[in-house]
Amino acid sequence: MGHTGTGAAADPRGRGAGHAIGLVFLCVVALGALAGYDKVALIALVACAGMSAGAVLGYRATGSSTAWQALDGVAGGAMIAAACVLLLPAAIELDPPLAGLGVALGLLFGLALHRTCRERAWPPGALGESRLIALTVHSAGAGVVIGMLYGQMPELGLWLGTVIVAHKLPAGYAVARRLRAQGGALAGVALPACAVGVVAVPVATASAVLPPSAAVGAVCQGLAAGVFLHVGLECVALEGPGGAAVESPGWRIWLPVGVGMGLMMALRIAFG
Repeated sequence: MGHTGTGAAADPRGRGAGHAIGLVFLCVVALGALAGYDKVALIALVACAGMSAGAVLGYRATGSSTAWQALDGVAGGAMIAAACVLLLPAAIELDPPLAGLGVALGLLFGLALHRTCRERAWPPGALGESRLIALTVHSAGAGVVIGMLYGQMPELGLWLGTVIVAHKLPAGYAVARRLRAQGGALAGVALPACAVGVVAVPVATASAVLPPSAAVGAVCQGLAAGVFLHVGLECVALEGPGGAAVESPGWRIWLPVGVGMGLMMALRIAFG
């Protein structure tokens, strides 16, 4: 994976940072599993593996990314449905006003992430590509939601966390294509791939300390629903921080979204 010119200068920085966070990730996930947060650890591993697999394929790809955009649409539809049919009703059942407050805070948090990921304050050559830093911030936000949910509600199934990180596969593919074009190191994708676990485990530990109450549960689930809605809409609009260009207009965008919503509804019915 040799590069020349400016790309070669950026390559070692991306590779070194990727290796460093990979080591931190393994330590944090291992500690989380030993502390009893095995679901959070497993979801973090799934997120890391999914984004890494997408990145490997994207770094070597030369053709269209239409199929990967469709997968992003499926993930977005599933997240929107999960927010509306799972998290929001449960939050309202606990405390309607606080659930609404949580949703508002979640949407604001999602908008803050969106602004951070869109700001052009990042140096153009940082770690090979500014989108890589944006995607890392985005993944850290997902880690906050996962840690908070499973810290407060450890009885949640693994499938919900998997839905949250489902879009990491196409996001990894998209950002790796941009990295290759800019001469960045593939190992740099470890930054966003590992950010979910590095953040989720400490947040789960902190959330578990909060006293169990209907008010806390309503705010936490409402906040998660708000973030779900925002990130799901980003995936539907193909505006995720991976930065893929829209190549599939019309029904080819919305059909995968409907499939994702249908799959989430089926899971809701199957698991109750």
